[in-house]
Amino acid sequence: MKYKGDDLYNMELSNNNIKRYLNKNKLIILTFLLLILPIVSATVLGSFKNGECVTLIQTCGNCSYANISTIIYPNSSIAFSNVEMTKDGTYYNYSFCDTSSNGVYIVAGFGDPDATVETWTYDFQITPNGQVASVGSAILYIGLLAVLLFFLGLSIYSFVTFENLLNRVGMFGLSYLLLIAITFIGWNMASDFLISSPFLIEMMRILFFVLIIGVFPLFIGAFAWYVIMLFKIKEIERMINKGIPYDEAEKRAGGKY
Repeated sequence: MKYKGDDLYNMELSNNNIKRYLNKNKLIILTFLLLILPIVSATVLGSFKNGECVTLIQTCGNCSYANISTIIYPNSSIAFSNVEMTKDGTYYNYSFCDTSSNGVYIVAGFGDPDATVETWTYDFQITPNGQVASVGSAILYIGLLAVLLFFLGLSIYSFVTFENLLNRVGMFGLSYLLLIAITFIGWNMASDFLISSPFLIEMMRILFFVLIIGVFPLFIGAFAWYVIMLFKIKEIERMINKGIPYDEAEKRAGGKY
């Protein structure tokens, strides 16, 4: 026969075993954490603009030297190995200028504090504008894109539904300008959030400048069309003054304007 007290006794015994196991292995767990924390932690130097030189630094009050063992590019290739840093008191520095690739660079080095060789590592990031994207900037970009896309859809709808040619041309021009703004926002978004996709960034940049260049012939054509319309409107008015009905005069002039 099984009594309820047996269950309580077995549960207490199990809890005591767990406590003894944790106490026994507490030192092992603590030692493991102390060993792994220096490995997983890293000091981030900061973010810098593409193509600019980055001053790599290290401080050590009782080191006779500080060397950079490796610098790893974002594509995992190695820049160089075992380069001596310039000493200035307790401050060591090295100027690294090969920053044409966007992404995270990992710097590893070593020194001899108290005549004991110790290693160190940190990273820095290269972006097109020297800034690291944040959640706030992402929300701002998405909000702007949503507003611009809404007005673009509205202008396209107006272009399709308007019968008056002048209004349709106006909606076409507005849609074109909105498209320029959208590509500009897309270019900046790609530069901030897709630094590992330079092809997409370059494609958005080229598309933006192509649209910008297209603004000039667009407005020249619009101005030329406006001048032609003025002459045609004058022709319609002349025919109406001669007694020709408006619809017929408009038809002879070439359609609705």
